[in-house]
Amino acid sequence: MEYWKEIFKDMIQEDYYEVKLINGEEYGLIIKFQGKYNAFSVKFGEVKAVRMIDEGIVQTDIYSENEVQKYKKEKFKNMIYEVVGGQFKDEIKSIADGYLDVMDVKHYVIVTMNYNIDIISEGEPEIEIKS
Repeated sequence: MEYWKEIFKDMIQEDYYEVKLINGEEYGLIIKFQGKYNAFSVKFGEVKAVRMIDEGIVQTDIYSENEVQKYKKEKFKNMIYEVVGGQFKDEIKSIADGYLDVMDVKHYVIVTMNYNIDIISEGEPEIEIKS
């Protein structure tokens, strides 16, 4: 059964954020958020998988309807969630042929006004709030 846990709760200020993903061997995955009044970045380090889908087409059949509705009421205010029991992590584990079974990978989803970004990562992300 899928459920979502809020991470970085109450750290992200409400704004209309544009998203920029930077990914490579040297720094891993960095996601930058630039709003009209606020900015922050989330660093995941090395990730095992990333999926970025237009927000308008992913709200059904990909995530738990109960979890989506629970956070949709507050317009996904927190934006970043750890997904436990999610479909994407299961798909990645399936194609990894046992490779991820020995790793403690976690599934995160970032919900913005334009995108849903799924991340499978070994480590926990770090947040940096810009003033």
